[in-house]
Amino acid sequence: MVSPKEEYIKLLTEVSKGEGLDELTSRLMAILYLETKEISLEELAKRTGYSLSGVSTAMKFLQRLELAKKVKKPGSKKAYFYVQKDFMENFQEFFAKKASRSILSLKQNLPNIIENYEKSNASSEELKIIKNQYKQILVFERVMKKILKILAEEMKK
Repeated sequence: MVSPKEEYIKLLTEVSKGEGLDELTSRLMAILYLETKEISLEELAKRTGYSLSGVSTAMKFLQRLELAKKVKKPGSKKAYFYVQKDFMENFQEFFAKKASRSILSLKQNLPNIIENYEKSNASSEELKIIKNQYKQILVFERVMKKILKILAEEMKK
């Protein structure tokens, strides 16, 4: 029989895999999310059954995504990791950092590209596609700002 803890870890692993993470990275996120304290790289390798090298690579990836944080403990040379336990805060941080970067780049650069298309003899169909994308980016940005505002208000309750 599977323990509730393992059932929960399996569920979070599957959800993370559905979002594009590989098996190891997904399992690490699930383990870290449920852990009440920082956990060492060695312990993560032991719990997952993966090599220390594989776990280290996956943790570096999670750090780059800003999903996991690394800490050092006084008197120890080991690296310890944790994840923020607040689901809404994780979502807000992820969107604010990751999605906003992509949106900001498109929002800043598409008007110039549209202008260049309008000045050139380029395809009007291509211009139509790019203008539509720009319009959708602006709508998406407004909607996400509203969603984040609502989430912040709801979490205060």
